[in-house]
Amino acid sequence: MDAEQEAVTIGAALRGAREAAGLSLADVADRTKVRPGILSLIEADEHDRLPALTYSLGFVKAFARTVGMDADAAAERYRRESDKTAPVPQLNDLQPLDQRRLPTARVVVPATVLVVIVVGLAWAWGMGWFDAATPPPPVVEAPAAPSTPAVAPATPAGVVSAAGAPAAAGAVPAAPQGDTVILTANEDVWMRVYDRMSGRSVFNGTLGKGQSFTVPPAEAGWLLRAGRAGELTVTVGGVAIPPLGGRAQAVKHVPLDAAALRARGGGVAAGARAVAPADAQASNMPTPVQ
Repeated sequence: MDAEQEAVTIGAALRGAREAAGLSLADVADRTKVRPGILSLIEADEHDRLPALTYSLGFVKAFARTVGMDADAAAERYRRESDKTAPVPQLNDLQPLDQRRLPTARVVVPATVLVVIVVGLAWAWGMGWFDAATPPPPVVEAPAAPSTPAVAPATPAGVVSAAGAPAAAGAVPAAPQGDTVILTANEDVWMRVYDRMSGRSVFNGTLGKGQSFTVPPAEAGWLLRAGRAGELTVTVGGVAIPPLGGRAQAVKHVPLDAAALRARGGGVAAGARAVAPADAQASNMPTPVQ
């Protein structure tokens, strides 16, 4: 490229080549897919009004190829004549955190304790620890054998002690009959027995290992909520039904009427035998009575 050609700007050179080829700006725009306005700015050397250098170089190359010029040489001339520069990536200056802005132990420790307390209270509320306990009504047991003296139990109504540790000296719990539902704890079990309509509790607390609770009759029926369902032995009319859940499984809203419990256990199998509370506690599992 001689000095005379160098004296001509890239815009003028492209315009001259276009006119020599007999093309209009519209023809070049149609072939290059570059807007005529951009092509006009290139020919006028109005570099400040053109896009960033990377895009402008692409437009210039396409223009030059269409009018028969060397695309790379045209792009180099445009680069020299333009005051545009390629963008330089900016690196963020990552400064270490100011220690003064970090929370101190005086803030972190109380906040952590507060979170633990809130979580603990929420868990206790979910387990029903804050439900108001209502004294259970007296439960009439089936009459004992004539030779066995009856003594009032020392434990709450509806709860009798395990075999070998009666509620009072000489007291013997009557054998369950009919549709009587009895819950016996193989281990300490927190549970709540409440009315399905009113929510009133007849038992709300821990049924100690070896203790039994006789579910009283009710028109609407009682529901059970327990923390360790698998540790409860449930009998209906003296017949044990399958566990209500796993040993560490919590259950709620379990109906305690005889029909629902029998249906839950798939019915009473043929040949099933009654289980006395004292015998059930001897092994912590429902045990048939010979």
